[in-house]
Amino acid sequence: MSEDQKKILENQLWGIANLLRGKISADDYRDYILGFIFYKYLSEKQTLYANELLVGEAVTDYKTVTDKETLDAIKEESLLKLGYFLEPSQLFSVLAAKGNADIESESNYILEDLKSVLNHIEQSTMGTESEEDFNALFEDLDLNSTKIGRTVGARNEIIVKILNYLDKIDFKLEEIDSDVLGDAYEYLIARFAAGAGKSAGEFYTPQQVSKILSKIVTTGKSKIKSVYDPTCGSGSLLLRVAKEADVSEFYGQELGRTTYNLARMNMILHDVHFREFNIVQEDTLENPQHLDKRFEAVVANPPFSAHWKSDANPLFNTDERFNQYGRLAPKTKADYAFLTHMLYQLADNGIMASVFPHGVLYRGAAEGHIREYIIKEMNALDAVIGLPANIFYGTSIPTCIMVLKKCREVDDNIVFIDASGDNYFKKEGNQNVLRNEDVDRIVNTYRNRETIEKYSYVATLAEIAENEYNLNIPRYVDTYEEETLRPLNVLSESLDTIAQELEEVNQRIQDSCQHLNIPFPSSVNRNLLLEYKKSVQRDLFNQVIRFQMENGENHPDWQNYILQDIGTTYNGLTGKTKENFGEGLPYIQYKQIFDKSYIDTSKCEFVEILEDENQNRVQYGDIFFTTSSETILEVGFASVLLAEVGEMYLNSFCFGYRLNSFDILDPNFAQYLFRNDELRRKIVRLGQGSTRYNISKVQLMKIDTLLPSIPEQNQISSFLNSIDRKIELISNEF
Repeated sequence: MSEDQKKILENQLWGIANLLRGKISADDYRDYILGFIFYKYLSEKQTLYANELLVGEAVTDYKTVTDKETLDAIKEESLLKLGYFLEPSQLFSVLAAKGNADIESESNYILEDLKSVLNHIEQSTMGTESEEDFNALFEDLDLNSTKIGRTVGARNEIIVKILNYLDKIDFKLEEIDSDVLGDAYEYLIARFAAGAGKSAGEFYTPQQVSKILSKIVTTGKSKIKSVYDPTCGSGSLLLRVAKEADVSEFYGQELGRTTYNLARMNMILHDVHFREFNIVQEDTLENPQHLDKRFEAVVANPPFSAHWKSDANPLFNTDERFNQYGRLAPKTKADYAFLTHMLYQLADNGIMASVFPHGVLYRGAAEGHIREYIIKEMNALDAVIGLPANIFYGTSIPTCIMVLKKCREVDDNIVFIDASGDNYFKKEGNQNVLRNEDVDRIVNTYRNRETIEKYSYVATLAEIAENEYNLNIPRYVDTYEEETLRPLNVLSESLDTIAQELEEVNQRIQDSCQHLNIPFPSSVNRNLLLEYKKSVQRDLFNQVIRFQMENGENHPDWQNYILQDIGTTYNGLTGKTKENFGEGLPYIQYKQIFDKSYIDTSKCEFVEILEDENQNRVQYGDIFFTTSSETILEVGFASVLLAEVGEMYLNSFCFGYRLNSFDILDPNFAQYLFRNDELRRKIVRLGQGSTRYNISKVQLMKIDTLLPSIPEQNQISSFLNSIDRKIELISNEF
């Protein structure tokens, strides 16, 4: 199956999940969708295998077999090969067809049939090698739950809909690589994890982190005898190791019942034979299930700083996993309990890689004692890798990977890698995500044991001892960026330029102040200047102070205008989805309008515009209004485009206002007019709403305002612009 076909399968499966949004809670429909996909897989696998057995027989289509002797023979072979058995009448497609029946004489009620089939799958394995792997596997599919419907009929309707949608998807088991459906299944798990918040960490480790762990533990190996995860969740980490090397046996332990079931399903969906995996549900620290085994690869993402019984359980003091270190991990932080458990289970030729919170690197007391023993007495720590914050679902805390070996090839140093820098990941929404190149950089640096400036450092054991076995990464990897300073002569020239411009600006301000007969603002205090500007602007717009014409005569009286009489409105972008943004032509964002009285075009983002699209372009002098805000006082903010631009557009949450001409209102004056108290008061009165406030552009256009003549507008805007420039110069905003 091609990558495109795989994508289609993933999108089909996720599409089904989306159809149920709002009808069932996310956690619940996760269990139903994943459970029914698994049932469909078992059904198609049974059909495919049975048809292989029927080659050369009189009846070659398993769905039509009725002969008991033939069915018994297929059952016997299926239990040996597949580990379970489904009769023809119990196949997924048969139940889906019954549920979809629209014949009056036939009932489409399938809940009881479905319960019987799922129970039969489990019962068919009783007394066989696969019994443990199928035991209670479908218990999370509670078909009696009112969560999926208040009545039996409503529940049946939802289940029929799921089966019907799934039945339309061909898994193509006879064509595809065994990993394809399994990967699509994991894709679904990941999508559910992305929306599950804090609970996501219970069942999913981000794919790129899994990739790092699996590549590290398979370093130098193409075959692995056994891999183990003591907190295996959905089993994705175990299966990821199998993508890097041939794995003979998979072992895992999981505390949560639902995730334990998910892990077993995940194994089977990846075509891991039931004899090749052993997933057990139990508390790993309290009741470990594989203590008699040693594993060539150990991977894990244990719960961060979990609580455990520690010395409240006296048996731990003599437990071989913990007793050699002289101290037990504290009750409120089980990180080192998990670490030493994994180290105990590691084979002499094995590699262990596990995720932990950063605290394991530097916390003292019992943890510091255990850490020192691991390094000084066992010499088992091979590497420490710092990961970016916010890459795990449900937590933003920074994490690290610790790599340990019982028999290290290079035993006189430890590799430290700091992959937390901004250059080593990308942001996707609220999450930070490692790219393939970031993963490769980490793995290659570990394998090559390189010191790379501001990224990695190979520390000797003596250095570790000098730092009292504190492994805090900044002690070893120096990422400090020294500030780059310009030469003194360049700085001096810049200061002279600023001083000269400030002198010119002050002169313009002083001329205006003399004209208006008001005090000159000699201060270089930014806050005082801002207050001075507001006072001057208020008095100018209230006509308390006025400029005169060059001949000393008064300007004409201000005239009243209604906005709709001197300009027209237009809408911003329409018909765009998030996929259209990021590349293309510039558009003005909401924030650009809200932040300043004029548009800073350097802050524009980009949008894809097709040739035949009918979208409104912006141009010099256009005035833009925000239509919605969280508070009433912020509604209807305006900003003016004072730059000549090429092809540029406006965001969809604002509207534009284009003047009929600049003979009545000058754009430079407009930037102050629409931020003036009197006009702002009129705009705010139009705001309506409860949780958000909105304004109608129709009502906004009915607002009237007094405007001076264009020459007086120019004098006012020039004066206020000079004050703005002085504020910029003293604020170093240039």
